[in-house]
Amino acid sequence: MHRIVRPATAAVALMLTPGVGLALLSSTAVAQSAAPAAPAAKGAGASAAAAAETNQLEDIVVTAERREQSLQNAPIAVSALGGAALKDAGVADVSDLTRSVPSVVIAPAAGGVPQVYVRGIGTFASNQYAEQSVAVNLDGIYISRPAGANGFFYDIQRVEVLKGPQGTLYGRNASGGALNVLPETPKLDALSAAATLDIGNYDLRKGDAYVNVPLSDKAALRASGMVIDRKGYLTDGYNDDQGQAGRLQLLLEPTEDWRVRLSGDYYHRGGKGSGQVQYPYADADNPWIGPSDPREVAAYYAGLPAASAHNPLISNAKSDGFIDDQFWGTHAEINHDFSFATLTVIPAYREVHEDYLSYIPSAFRVQSDAQQKSVEARLASRDGGPLTWLAGVYYFTEDVAANQDYDHWVQETVIDSTLTDETVAAFGQLTYALTDSLRLTAGGRFTHEEKTQDTQFGTATFSPAKPTLSTRADDRIWNAATWKVGVDYDLAPQSLLYANIGTGFKAGGFFASAGPDTFNPEHLTAYSIGVKNRFWDNQVQLNVEAFDYEYRDQQISYLAPSLTGVSSFPYAPVFVTQNVGRSRIRGLEVEGRWKATAQDLLTANVQYIDSRYTSFTYSYFSNFGAPPSVGCPYSVATGASPAPVPPSAIYSVNCSGKPGTNAPRWTANLGYEHEFRFADGSGLTAAADMYLSASYYTAYDYLAKQVQGGYHMTNLRLTYNAADDLWSVTGYVNNVENQAVVSTSFQPNQAFGNGLNYANIRPPRTYGVRATVRY
Repeated sequence: MHRIVRPATAAVALMLTPGVGLALLSSTAVAQSAAPAAPAAKGAGASAAAAAETNQLEDIVVTAERREQSLQNAPIAVSALGGAALKDAGVADVSDLTRSVPSVVIAPAAGGVPQVYVRGIGTFASNQYAEQSVAVNLDGIYISRPAGANGFFYDIQRVEVLKGPQGTLYGRNASGGALNVLPETPKLDALSAAATLDIGNYDLRKGDAYVNVPLSDKAALRASGMVIDRKGYLTDGYNDDQGQAGRLQLLLEPTEDWRVRLSGDYYHRGGKGSGQVQYPYADADNPWIGPSDPREVAAYYAGLPAASAHNPLISNAKSDGFIDDQFWGTHAEINHDFSFATLTVIPAYREVHEDYLSYIPSAFRVQSDAQQKSVEARLASRDGGPLTWLAGVYYFTEDVAANQDYDHWVQETVIDSTLTDETVAAFGQLTYALTDSLRLTAGGRFTHEEKTQDTQFGTATFSPAKPTLSTRADDRIWNAATWKVGVDYDLAPQSLLYANIGTGFKAGGFFASAGPDTFNPEHLTAYSIGVKNRFWDNQVQLNVEAFDYEYRDQQISYLAPSLTGVSSFPYAPVFVTQNVGRSRIRGLEVEGRWKATAQDLLTANVQYIDSRYTSFTYSYFSNFGAPPSVGCPYSVATGASPAPVPPSAIYSVNCSGKPGTNAPRWTANLGYEHEFRFADGSGLTAAADMYLSASYYTAYDYLAKQVQGGYHMTNLRLTYNAADDLWSVTGYVNNVENQAVVSTSFQPNQAFGNGLNYANIRPPRTYGVRATVRY
């Protein structure tokens, strides 16, 4: 059931949550004679145009619960960014969301693969076996391969960030949350078009455009595309961006109760790809020295053991790295309105072709082909009556063929794998209004998932010869029931109090090994309580949520001892995925907006997290027997079968009590914009926002040198809008402070005990001019 947003008549503050102990303050009625808020529009922005002429906040419509509703009426934690806000903020890919949503940290890894963390929950997806813990969805389609989360951000309607486990309505690999990217869709009522050109430093040349063509009163076509070409941020050209993308959509509405939308999209990513740098930096005055830069190479060799410095098998990064990835997909969205419900069916097919050579700092070559097919069918009740319900089924299948070659210091590992996944799920959720103000919600999902692998795996150490491969086949099935219960209550016409308990699940899987090694599913139970408010005649918005997460069997990926099948050298360090016991995540998030005048908008989003592993042990392999370079207690492991051959050794590392990685205790985003209006109807908008972050660990080794210190990063922009709104020009500067911020780090040679640490770092200061023309 939809609840209509009405003028504010009450103020409500903060709330109580289990395990956090916040107090619920009393509500105070505020008598006002207020004009009604502008009605919510369907689609991207609700009433942004109307709100721009008043000092009232616009209403944003989201589909986080698989039906349209006001953001303020959704009894869950969700942040939404409209397409215009994304363009203003210069969001060009998924990694840029980090500076816009405090609860999100996105850390690119080798090959530019984005690692998505929400409220400290995410996965370092280091190879083709690993999957994300935060579901990324494009236009309602789950994107299975982490690399497939690139190339979306053009002609965007909005982005929704759902926080906490989404085990009912989304289900697959959404134990930490979901990221929904929704493109603009064809419109029947008007011919329109727009084009944007962005020119900036590092030789940035970026263009995007769309055209919307009504074919009749029952059909419309929308075509959009994007091209980007930018030199690398690192001195040797790595961390560049070259890509071409396009999307074509056809909307058909043959009758009032039928709507069919067909969509196809394509993205090619090229260039040199991502590069890693030593951290602490080889040159503190220039953190962006690339991995193949002679200064970085010299620093690399200086960090190796003296006896190994001239070994012919040792090589540092070269300048020949590249990325040549292609992504394409097609899907349909078919809707039919019955008298009692709306049926939605979404069949989809996607392919991801990865081909890249990256240095971390040793060569890491990946060639992978993945095909996924899915279909979802949902039946959602129509508005009216006290009961609102939704029921559906979901089918997903994926085939991945991958060749990975990791030429690592004096060791080379080759993995040729064929992986399949088949998932079937049934789900449902219902909400019942006990009174006009009080509603109860319950939902559940049952998931059946089967994974198989047929893999050849081998490693060669201290030898220039290619590894001898061992064959391994596995077949595993996991079943899980996830659920959600909740209650929400209208404290006042624009004050919503809600509380939820929900669970999340991610299936287990395999990793490269000559032995029968698998990892188990991960589970998360989340308790949350929040309040959403509009005050002062719709001028002020204050949303607060406190949460308490219990995380069990979390899946992490790291370098660990893996069986080689070779008796003379039974173990080798390989990226594996394993379960790490339990952790607890508690926190508080506050989102505030104040439309002080028709020309002034202030925003403040703040998040506090206390993330702690209550049980976290893992294995560390050392080729030469050297003790591990870690910030946690360790001891020599006993009972390994087969036993490691001296001088190699396996250590047990206990990091219980340590905080989560990529989980800064405090993050905030503060913003202000002011519009200067001129007599001819044109306007000039000045805007600034600042992202602040406390320090955090960037790797599971918990070394002091793997800590990203607290920082702040400021973005500025100035936009001139023509009176007829047919063109605009923006000048911008991002990362004014030129901060070098580490997104993720690891010890690529940890097995040899030399303690070298490498990291991905975020972009330096960038600036440019962006011009848009509209029709």
